[in-house]
Amino acid sequence: MTTCPVDPVLSMALFVSDASASRDLDDATVRETVHRTLDQLGPDECYARAAEVFGDRPEVALSRIQWARELCARALTPVLAGAAA
Repeated sequence: MTTCPVDPVLSMALFVSDASASRDLDDATVRETVHRTLDQLGPDECYARAAEVFGDRPEVALSRIQWARELCARALTPVLAGAAA
């Protein structure tokens, strides 16, 4: 099992955002989308909406959360990778 190097709530925020998973968003757009979604909904509502999607449409949820985790890992961890060097 792979672990996500960023706080899971950040991935959940991208997961429940209105961003299209059919696009490879650039890092700045990922960061802006995550922060805007968290400001609008808050962490608890992000988790609640994600749970609803997983319950109602698990076939969609799995690929979308993988997409969100990959983009968040790429867009939100460069500072950590540079600090370790």
